[in-house]
Order: sequence, then C-alpha cells, then structure tokens
Amino acid sequence: MKATYLVLITACFVLGFSAIVQAKSTEGMRLYVSAKTVSDAETSIASEKTEAENIKKLISDVEKKLAEYEKAPAGEDKELRQKLLAELQYYKMAGGGAALHGPGVVITVDDATREPFGDWEDPNNLLIHDWDILRIISELNKSGAEAISVNGHRVYNASAIICTGYTVKINGLFEARPFLIRAVGDAANMSAALVGPDGYGTELKSYGIIFRLEVENDISIPACEEEQKFVYSRKVKEGEQL
Repeated sequence: MKATYLVLITACFVLGFSAIVQAKSTEGMRLYVSAKTVSDAETSIASEKTEAENIKKLISDVEKKLAEYEKAPAGEDKELRQKLLAELQYYKMAGGGAALHGPGVVITVDDATREPFGDWEDPNNLLIHDWDILRIISELNKSGAEAISVNGHRVYNASAIICTGYTVKINGLFEARPFLIRAVGDAANMSAALVGPDGYGTELKSYGIIFRLEVENDISIPACEEEQKFVYSRKVKEGEQL
C-alpha cells in the first residue's frame, strides 16, 4: 500500500515538474511558431512598409502641387485653372466618371457548344460563370488595362458581377451571354496574359468554352452608369492619426 502511495506521489511530482518546465519554456511565446506563421508575419510587415512608403510619396506629391498652386501669381489664374481641370479630368477617368477611348482588346466569351463527354463530366465546365469574368478582368488589370467594360457596363471600384441563374448581374443589371469585354491598354501584354500557353483564355478554350480575343486600335469605354457616393468614408486630414 505504501509502495502504491509512493508511486502516485512520484508520478504527480514528475507531471508537476514537467508542467513547470513547459510553462517556463513558452514564456514570451517562443514555442510552437511555425515557419509559415513567421513567413506570413514577415510578408505582412513588408506589405505595410511598402504601403507606408507609397502614402508618404503621395503626400509629398500633393504637398508639392499645393505649394505650386499657392505660389502662382495672380496673373496665372487661368493657367492654374487649366491645371486643376486637367487633374479633375484625370481622376474622373481613373474613377470611371468619364467615358474614354483608345487601343486595346475586345474579348468575346460564351458557353461551350459541345455536349458533355459523359455522365462523369460536370456540366458547369461548359458554362461561363461570374468567376470566369472576374478572372478575365483580373488578368486584364494585371497586364496593364486602364479601363474595362463588360457588355457596355464600366467596371470600376464598386462594380459587382454575380451569377443569377442563366444570367449574370453586372452593376445591378442582368446580362445574358455572350459576354463582350472591352479593355483599353497595352494590347500586347493583355493578349499574352490571356491567350498565351498558361493564359486563362487558353484554359477556357481547353474546356470547349468560346473565347475570342481581337486587338483593335480604337475602343470606346463608357462612363459609370451611377454616380459614386461615399456615405461612410471620409477623407483623412493631414496629420490625422489612423
């Protein structure tokens, strides 16, 4: 009986000692941090640093322009007004508030015309979905598109493209296939990104999806149908802490 008690006391002592050692070894959160966690943290820090540098540059550019405007002599009001109007036009173009035109590509995408290979094939492989359109838009933006429209609707920061049955809702309006995507920008880069060996257009065509890309010298892109409103957002003031 005494031996049993001795064994139990010894076991409790060992377990307690182990817990103390483990607790001390985890002080400062030094244990159980995977390499991926460290890598993710380093990536986040690098991203924040890059964003901070970009913001500093933007602030510097705005301050230089403001100083230029403040130093402009009274007789140069007309020239100053022209600069302001040019900048306003630029931001309207960038934000989708102005129609524009230029060289680029016109893409036509539509459902496949072939039948499924068998009962084992998912019929969705033969249909165009919202994620296909979004992927094409993403590839265009990545390869230098300056403005994009889908079936005549301007794609801007608040655009929404969602599947609704056999149609796709674009900026709140229903559109049926085929989908006509226009993009103004570097046609060579956009074409290479979509119809190259690893391009998404090439991948869609491998499923039988209709995908055509044409280069054109003058493509028209409409302005946004609706005025963009900011209800909850406000501009950060100079010196304001975020």
